[in-house]
Amino acid sequence: MSELNRRLSALAQQQPHDATTVLQAATITPLPNKRGNYSVVVMIILLLIALVIGVHYWRQSTVALAAITSVSSSTLTLPAKSSLPVIVAPKETPPVKKVVLPPVVIPVAASSTGIDSEPVDLAAMPVAEAAIETVEMEQELASSYEQGYDSGYQQALIEQQQVKNVAVEQPKKVKSTVDLRPLASSLSIQTVALTPSQLAEVEYHKAEKVLRQANSRQAIVHLESALKYRPQWVAARQKLAVLYYGRGDNRQAVAMLQQGLQQQPQNTELRLTLAKLLVNEKQPQAALTVLEQPLKVDSVAFLAMRAALAQQLNNTALALTSYQQLLQQDATDGRWWLGLAIAQDRSQQPTLALVSYRNGLMHGGISVASQQFIQQRITALQPQRS
Repeated sequence: MSELNRRLSALAQQQPHDATTVLQAATITPLPNKRGNYSVVVMIILLLIALVIGVHYWRQSTVALAAITSVSSSTLTLPAKSSLPVIVAPKETPPVKKVVLPPVVIPVAASSTGIDSEPVDLAAMPVAEAAIETVEMEQELASSYEQGYDSGYQQALIEQQQVKNVAVEQPKKVKSTVDLRPLASSLSIQTVALTPSQLAEVEYHKAEKVLRQANSRQAIVHLESALKYRPQWVAARQKLAVLYYGRGDNRQAVAMLQQGLQQQPQNTELRLTLAKLLVNEKQPQAALTVLEQPLKVDSVAFLAMRAALAQQLNNTALALTSYQQLLQQDATDGRWWLGLAIAQDRSQQPTLALVSYRNGLMHGGISVASQQFIQQRITALQPQRS
């Protein structure tokens, strides 16, 4: 303290007092206000906290809307009264209320055994195709969850399902699946071996076709080919012989029929055709020679021609035998009785001839000239009988 007083006394002696000296206030720099800085920091922290909380609840609301969309677009049928839990944000949050939905769990009806089955977690199930939604539907769904009314949720779900059905029922463009690429050729050529009989039929049909076109020359070619494949075909040989005869080649026609008889001696059809051809050529004896074999036949045409030729050529025995065979076929034909009567009359059998003449007159079927001849022979034979 003494040191301080001494220094002050020395200082006072060095500076003399001036009566005119004016005293001025010293400029003092104020100390910084630490309380004000604290308040600014606190405000900034509060704003950041509010921002973080707002972002958090905004994300939760987005998740809730996604869950609602997945529930509405799923194909599960909800119970009559939904028991979906609704969580409302606390009052300390910002003015806009946000809906926080946990994974939606729909209780399944109890089974017939009385044991409750496990709840179905819709969030873990595959999300169905997104339905067509509108802003109004989303708002109505959010409002129904906030209020806790099941009716609002059901109504919104029904309307949304109707919109989805309408969208599904819209006609879709059918993509053409026609393959315009050229198909691979499936044509296969197979060689089919025909039997000789089949080849003969082919040639025979060709001959008939060209005959309808009046081409007899080509028909002869086809018929000759048919006979090479099938030599014993009687119908083809007869038709070929007729074509030869019609073209004036009589020798070739006769030769064709004789070749057939060499292969089939007992064939009555070939013999009858050859006999008619020889009769047309004014060769009755040759025709009768052809008809002499076989002796026993069933063909009425064959027997009738042989009997007539034998009667004409005075071959009484062959005529008598032939007419007897004809009467065995048909005893009501007067022509056969007349032929038999003439054969018996020539054989010096007047009694039998008279009976045959009367039977011929009784059965009829003969001409007027023949009837007059019968009357004359009956009159002639009766005196001899008496």
